[in-house]
Amino acid sequence: MNGLDMKMRNNRREFLKHTALASASLTVGISASSAAVRAETAVPATDLPSGPLPAAKTTLPMGKIGKIEFSRLMLGGNLISGYSHSRDLSYVSPLMRHYNTPRKILETLKQAEIHGINAINLTVWDDTSCLRQHWKRGGKMKWIAQANPTQGDLLAQFKQGVDLGAHAIHIQGHGAEELIKENRIDDVAKIVDYVKSQGVAAGVAAHALSVIEKCEEAKIPVDFYQKTLHTREYRSAPRPEETGDLGTWDNSWCKDAAEVIEFFSVVKKPWIAFKVMAAGAIAPRRAFQHAFDGGADFILAGMFDWQVEEDVAFAKEALGSLNRTRPWCG
Repeated sequence: MNGLDMKMRNNRREFLKHTALASASLTVGISASSAAVRAETAVPATDLPSGPLPAAKTTLPMGKIGKIEFSRLMLGGNLISGYSHSRDLSYVSPLMRHYNTPRKILETLKQAEIHGINAINLTVWDDTSCLRQHWKRGGKMKWIAQANPTQGDLLAQFKQGVDLGAHAIHIQGHGAEELIKENRIDDVAKIVDYVKSQGVAAGVAAHALSVIEKCEEAKIPVDFYQKTLHTREYRSAPRPEETGDLGTWDNSWCKDAAEVIEFFSVVKKPWIAFKVMAAGAIAPRRAFQHAFDGGADFILAGMFDWQVEEDVAFAKEALGSLNRTRPWCG
């Protein structure tokens, strides 16, 4: 193994460590790193925009999860939180954190909302103060929270999401995959039942299709699923011998798009498709069309503030020229 291979394997191992189940200390480390950069680039609270939001410029088609209407295109949280699936480019995550200052995050939320996006996906362990500031300005952005089961208190992060005002909460993909790997489908059911008991929409996310298959088999009463969907039609896609759900080089999260589309064709629960652009490797116009045509009810897409208007246009274009057979389930 040469030096480059070793470095990339180490990068991959480090990424998996950060996203493992019950990684409380690692989560603190990630948040602390992000917080340190935020502190360096922070804008005093008195200098943050606080007036009412501008009038909406456009609207997006909507769908329902539980009793709440969500825009078909949703805002991903990775770019805002500074998590980057950037292959072996180690500078990208710090760059995101330096660019997305509190002022810039508020600008992104504003641009999203005035162009018709009304939902964002963020983890419960990241700083959500900018979202709360957006709400104070009159913003109506809905929060879909990612949470993981933790050692000692299975429901701790889900309780946190409820307390912080999340409109929907799902088990993060890595957490759900670990539960299924350990044959803990009963714990998946406990989490879903708890979230629903609080009057909040409950979901399960996954990179591996087997997680969704197990939930359907066990008839877990989820309100929605969040599942990766993208083609392998990009230059850094996995080679044929690479069969893992996450991809050896951190560049694939949907092992077989056709299999996912076929499975969801008979699933009667709302489906949020994520990683549709394979972390920026697939152009949004092509990625959105593929996801909506493939049966996704909603798309989660990471966007910088300057990408929002164009991405909304691409989503509306895709929704206006559909070639899908799966009925809308949300």
